[in-house]
Amino acid sequence: MNRRDFLKDATALAMTVAMAMGAEELFAEPAPEEEKPSGPPVPCGVIGLGPQGREILASLAKLGTAPVVAVCDTYTVPAYLKRATEIAPNATVHNDYRKLLDQKDVQAVFVATPSHKHKQIVLDALAAGKHVYCEAPLAVDPGEAKEIAKAGVAAKTVFQSGLQYRANKQHQHVLGFMRAGVLGHVAEGRAQWHKKMSWRRAAPTDERERELNWRLYKATSSGLCGEIGIHQFDTATWFLKALPVSVLGYGSIRHWTQDGMEVPDTVQVVLEYPDNVRYFYDATLANSFDGSYDVFMGSDSALMIRDQRAWMFKETDSPLLGWEVYARKDKLGIGEDTTGTGIALVADATKLIAQGKQPGEVGQDVTKTALYQALSAFLDSIHTGKKPAAGPLEGYQATLIASKAHEAVMTGSKITFQKEWFDLA
Repeated sequence: MNRRDFLKDATALAMTVAMAMGAEELFAEPAPEEEKPSGPPVPCGVIGLGPQGREILASLAKLGTAPVVAVCDTYTVPAYLKRATEIAPNATVHNDYRKLLDQKDVQAVFVATPSHKHKQIVLDALAAGKHVYCEAPLAVDPGEAKEIAKAGVAAKTVFQSGLQYRANKQHQHVLGFMRAGVLGHVAEGRAQWHKKMSWRRAAPTDERERELNWRLYKATSSGLCGEIGIHQFDTATWFLKALPVSVLGYGSIRHWTQDGMEVPDTVQVVLEYPDNVRYFYDATLANSFDGSYDVFMGSDSALMIRDQRAWMFKETDSPLLGWEVYARKDKLGIGEDTTGTGIALVADATKLIAQGKQPGEVGQDVTKTALYQALSAFLDSIHTGKKPAAGPLEGYQATLIASKAHEAVMTGSKITFQKEWFDLA
């Protein structure tokens, strides 16, 4: 099919897609051309200027609709602050978050401190009438996470938890296929996160070392499950449209034995969902092989997500979908094993068609990270008053699941979830 024929049949393609998949929307809604939140600028403050805080600053600068007027970190050594202030040169610098909250022009606050320090900051920010974006997990302790979530529900301002994938267009796009039943009978889910890296960071003093390396210690960290796995656990809960009934975990320190780690650098988790559907998770800081991905498998097909790219892998006996002929086919495999042919699922397909482009050739804009889209969604909620992409309840439930998964890993045991644990009452 040449380009002219493709453009001629673009409307027919959209009709075919809608008919093939029923009421579910396959293609993400077209975004504004610049993909920036509408409405006036929202002056904001960022609390916590570590790596995640700086990522937030960089994403806000890229969005251009949320000028950073204040930043805060308890560690105020000029060399440490330099990278943050270079991104937000007009921001007032504080070493006490309460001074940032007192700043009248701050309308929204992004909390990117260590997880075990979130609670009081979030409670005070909401009490001060600020819109709050709190990184995930909400807390290390589920009880503190519940307090945060309840305050978020009661607030008259917007509270969004940092479950980035809930706002990510690629995940939302694949969810449409999931809801339309393309998997057939759901069999299982699987995800992994592999990245060789040390969590230990150099520090000038013993006191600073303890503060900087909070992820290493049992008292202040929920380990790989809480700091990394929470996002993929939440994807499973979201996609399967159910809360887990139990979790089984294993873990050990396989490589970073000299780092003083008190939490495992390698973990395996099995989450069981209703109807005996199981989700398998593997994460390690010891090896980077095969990176990170999420897969959901069923009798008709499998859906795979790798960051901002996704594919459908069909079984040979699965029903033919009319829109397949328009999709790009990718061979995915390791070494000589390229038997897996994936149908590329492009989240911006509707927009690309409207621009006269072929989604199968252009592909997805991978520069819009999940964090960027989560911050954009947060600002949009402030302007429109619509429900956040990931609200207080979702943030609490994800934190509880990750916390119990970490507990199962630390004890090598199986934990059965009680239904009342997931309630905020």
